Amino acid sequence: METETPPLRIVWCMLHSGYLRFFGPVVELLADRGHTVHLAFSQLEKDAGDARLAHELAARRPTVLVGEAPRRRRNDGWRPLAALVRQLTDLGRYVDPRYADAPALRARMARKLTRHVSTARAVDPVTAWLTLRVVRFMESQSSERRSRRIVSVLGAVERAIPTSRRVDRFLRELAPDALLATPVVEFGSSQVEFLKSARTLGIPSAVTVASWDNLTGKGLIRVVPDRLFVWNEAQAQEAEEMHGVPRDRVVATGAPKFDEWFDRAPSTSAAEFRAKVGLDPERPFVLYVCSSPFIAPDEVSFVRRWLARLREDGRAELRDAAVLVRPHPQNAGQWRGVDLGAPGTVALWPPAGAQPDAGEQRADFFDSLAHSAAVVGINTSALIEAAILGKSVLTPLAADFEGTQLGTLHFRYLLSENGGFLHTAATLDEHAAQLADALARGDDRAAQTRRFVESFVRPQGLDRPAAPILADAIEQLAATEPEPVRQAPASAVLRGLLTPAALAAAAVGGVAARVRPRPAEAEGA
Repeated sequence: METETPPLRIVWCMLHSGYLRFFGPVVELLADRGHTVHLAFSQLEKDAGDARLAHELAARRPTVLVGEAPRRRRNDGWRPLAALVRQLTDLGRYVDPRYADAPALRARMARKLTRHVSTARAVDPVTAWLTLRVVRFMESQSSERRSRRIVSVLGAVERAIPTSRRVDRFLRELAPDALLATPVVEFGSSQVEFLKSARTLGIPSAVTVASWDNLTGKGLIRVVPDRLFVWNEAQAQEAEEMHGVPRDRVVATGAPKFDEWFDRAPSTSAAEFRAKVGLDPERPFVLYVCSSPFIAPDEVSFVRRWLARLREDGRAELRDAAVLVRPHPQNAGQWRGVDLGAPGTVALWPPAGAQPDAGEQRADFFDSLAHSAAVVGINTSALIEAAILGKSVLTPLAADFEGTQLGTLHFRYLLSENGGFLHTAATLDEHAAQLADALARGDDRAAQTRRFVESFVRPQGLDRPAAPILADAIEQLAATEPEPVRQAPASAVLRGLLTPAALAAAAVGGVAARVRPRPAEAEGA
């Protein structure tokens, strides 16, 4: 007979409240089970409107509390040292040969680190010069041995850096039964401080992986938590091979973000929806789902070429196909003022983009997927959402996006040769033939698509929502006994050697603060 879990106090540290799009249902479920969930945000709002997610959730559930996540003080000399070590660690992982075909990912990390040492107040000119030389060295390398060595050496430095007194005090005061942190893998993330303090204080800790690219396309976890909650076995393997997390600490729960799509029904008829967005109510449409700024910084030019290729096709089903282009909510600015022409056959909607969080915007996004005849995109999670709904999903492998399609590891999971659902094409001509076939006959890989959805999104079974599974796993986490932390003598010696550098960084930062303005802070930006 199962026993009911007593009320727990859970601290869930999130980079910003936008992560409630991934975990909001889990937070609500924990609250409904009688637990108190303290949401601690490093920044309440990254994108306009994100704060609403947290405040509305807290209003619906009185045991959900919203607050600010503490950080080291600005005059704490360990703060700039820790940031530099973590950023170098994140870049160091891209020295591994598995990223040899992913230059865009390595370049992104190098660019962020270069910008940091060029603007950080506590980085003196000599340290900045040395760091930039190290960055150039890492960019030129491709060696598994060197990558492991870099990560190992910097990991030793990380272990020598003491915990944050602010974070220690924060956790002592709240005395949680469990601590969760997400995403932790953003560039140089200071969220590692919560894992370190939790280990020191004997609090069970876990990292909750938010999205499908988190373990392959961002930074390292750096400090191994008691549990790592991932979507699927592919991510479990990534965690073990790339992040050094023992397999017995990894739990594949499925993706709570997509639970709703398995049961939801359209809010409109197909004809009503087409008329609403400005398309011919009687004509089936192809949905083009746009991608994020990093994936597709100039998607407008490509969509124009793609549309032109469809319109010049000899097959009437393509030449006359209705098309709905849906801007990515974080990349909608490039579509401002764009006219795709041909009213009734092409629609840009919603023109200014929209976060499909709730209400009509949520229903509209679902309806656009549900009523489409096929879905096309470059590299976005909307492709997975389309697969959940059983759509034919197609992707042209465009030269414009080579670095952010096949140049990313997570995109490869979607490829048909890897058991995925994507119909990929090397040219627009090949893509046009695939699209014509999909419009005529539907998805010819329906069985494979369903198998992918089960293994990637719901590994515990298609009929089992992920949110309750993750909530159960969090309750089980609270019942675990963390391993006691024993500082190795080498770490104590290294800390002593690093202390003068931390003191110097505090002094440099103090002088710089008086002579130049503070740069804008945005962890993970």
